Amino acid sequence: MEILSLILGLMALLGGLWFWKSRQKSQPPPPPTAPKVAIPSAAAPSVVKKSSLSKALSSWSSLFRQNSKDQTQWESMLISSDMGPKLTNFLIQKMQTSDLDPRSFFKKELFDLLALAEAPDLDQPIQKPFVIFIVGVNGVGKTTTIVKLANFFRAKGSKVGVIGADTFRKAAIDQLERGVYSVGADFFSIKGSEETEGADPSAVIFDGLQKFRDQDVILIDTSGRLHHKKNLMEELKKMKRVSQKVIPDSPHEVWMVIDSTLGQNSVSQGRAFHDALGLTGLILTKLDGLSRGGTIFQLFQELRTPIRFLGIGEAPNDLKAFKTAIFVEELFDPEDLNS
Repeated sequence: MEILSLILGLMALLGGLWFWKSRQKSQPPPPPTAPKVAIPSAAAPSVVKKSSLSKALSSWSSLFRQNSKDQTQWESMLISSDMGPKLTNFLIQKMQTSDLDPRSFFKKELFDLLALAEAPDLDQPIQKPFVIFIVGVNGVGKTTTIVKLANFFRAKGSKVGVIGADTFRKAAIDQLERGVYSVGADFFSIKGSEETEGADPSAVIFDGLQKFRDQDVILIDTSGRLHHKKNLMEELKKMKRVSQKVIPDSPHEVWMVIDSTLGQNSVSQGRAFHDALGLTGLILTKLDGLSRGGTIFQLFQELRTPIRFLGIGEAPNDLKAFKTAIFVEELFDPEDLNS
């Protein structure tokens, strides 16, 4: 009898154990424990990537840190930064007699060099229609810049018409037309067939000015001429004469688009266009990829022409009015120069 009770008790224990295990298997697995994430403290703000022009002078940082005024080292540094022989010699000679450390000296001198480069704001055209010739060689970003300018004046409330007189490049005309319409401006050109070189640029300007007499601002894309071709520069002069037949005192401004990465070549281009048309403003493009900053100082020293705008990207809004103090301050951003 005792053995039977023992057997029954053992069977009950085994049955209870089996029932408990079966219940465990039927339960869903517990959710995984979330990994611990480090929460940054409020005192450590996130780092925001910023676009700075100081990359253009980053090679100077070693001499700044050494507080060096060595003429040979600075001559090599300035020439490689596209300052040009004339400006380089002027700066080195002046540095030798200065009591300032190199960084303070160059920041002051470069500001002084561009102090007169800042043009008055052109929020509203002085007269209507206000005609602006846009000149420059092919490949400097002229087409993109004209779209940005159209967008700039449209944002100021002006009615804008763009005349595409670069008729020797059909693809450029098509690109300009799409860009101009995308920012809400009007466009005029005469497109040639695929087999021909296109319409006469001066004729396009004549017809376009007639069409856009009621606009506030008229931007004229002249042909992307090679500055060393005399007959092509003469054609630009012809465009100016034709423009004056329709609007006697036009163009009211002649702005040249310049690739800021080209160095001495851009200075030669600027001089040739200035001699032909009399430039009244410069627009410097590709500053977002600038690795050498001297071109800007060379250009103003040579041409004494105001710097109107800086191109800092490809989007229509990537154009900002040139301000000397802001420009030099960005060039000498201490955080980037010392990195």
